[in-house]
Amino acid sequence: MRTSEIVIIALVTASLAVGGVFAVVLSPPPSPCSGITGAIRSFTIIVDLNGYNESRSQPGNWPVITVQRCDTVVFNVINDDTQAHGFGVASYSNAGLELVGGDHQTLKFQATKIGQFRIYCTYSVCTIHYSMNNGLLNVT
Repeated sequence: MRTSEIVIIALVTASLAVGGVFAVVLSPPPSPCSGITGAIRSFTIIVDLNGYNESRSQPGNWPVITVQRCDTVVFNVINDDTQAHGFGVASYSNAGLELVGGDHQTLKFQATKIGQFRIYCTYSVCTIHYSMNNGLLNVT
């Protein structure tokens, strides 16, 4: 072999080795729920002039929903009002849903993080907005 061929082979080998190290270092960590099948937990949220599921008349956090880590959480959100409303879950769907009057949408995710996560209205110009910012999703 010529010296130039040896140099090329050495450079290719070094590049492959470095690339492999970067692939391991820069790859995202595996999901904490990898290989775990949790239950499917479905919840219906009715949005109207009384808030989320009558949250306007509740003295504390409402709605309060509890699921287990690795469960699939499905929110069926129905806007029974004529004005637009939003629906978000902190850390899981910060942008959330925006529902025009009469609309219904589904928000679905896997609960991979343990803790309490705020359920809130993502649309700040509705008349009942203040009553739609105290919901909680508890992941245990």
